[in-house]
Amino acid sequence: MRSNDPEAEKGRQRREALERRRRLTPQERERAGGRILSALCGLAAYREAGRLLVYASIGDEVPTRELIGRALSEGKEVYCPRVEGKGIMSFYRIRKPEELTPGFRGIPEPPAEEARRYRPAVREAFRDVSPDRRGSGPDLIVMPGAAFDRSLGRLGYGGGFYDRFLQTLTEKKGMETGASDARAGLRRIAVCFSCQLLERLCQEETDIRPELIVTEEEIIGPLPAHAAGKQDR
Repeated sequence: MRSNDPEAEKGRQRREALERRRRLTPQERERAGGRILSALCGLAAYREAGRLLVYASIGDEVPTRELIGRALSEGKEVYCPRVEGKGIMSFYRIRKPEELTPGFRGIPEPPAEEARRYRPAVREAFRDVSPDRRGSGPDLIVMPGAAFDRSLGRLGYGGGFYDRFLQTLTEKKGMETGASDARAGLRRIAVCFSCQLLERLCQEETDIRPELIVTEEEIIGPLPAHAAGKQDR
């Protein structure tokens, strides 16, 4: 039964989706995680990105350790999030997965060295990008979440970290570039297990949607014909 209170409804939807995720067996998570990784790395947004912002997975989240290792081996700059206050996080560059150590709520985090802090590139640098120019496209952020829907709705875990980070980035880049959609320099892709998809999420203006959602079964969202390889089945 839906609640008239948005926060209460969001809480209910998070609990439902996370309970579904918890019911996956380790074998199911591993198999689905491999398919998600394969699909994600087949996207043009991943292939063209020279810089990857990605969460360090914990518990029963879609695993990202292999993705981090792969991106590093391909010569991409990899940035992982670090919590720096209530609802506030920054991304810092890592050069090997072993640099991640337990931080906020046990989540693996990078060291907070100012020289490694992520700073967005100027949007104009991404005009006329060819799909064949590896590493020449917009940066890519891979987002986790608790619940999703087919309208690209996303609910995080309730802290608002990604919404605030992306909004702050938009404001900064908007001032720098004068662009109406400053997030165009940072592609947004979310990953989740198919069991986390709900019929319709409660969403508010402050909830920033991903451009694509990648699950082990499908890719949800507008997608150019060249953008993805076939899913491994």
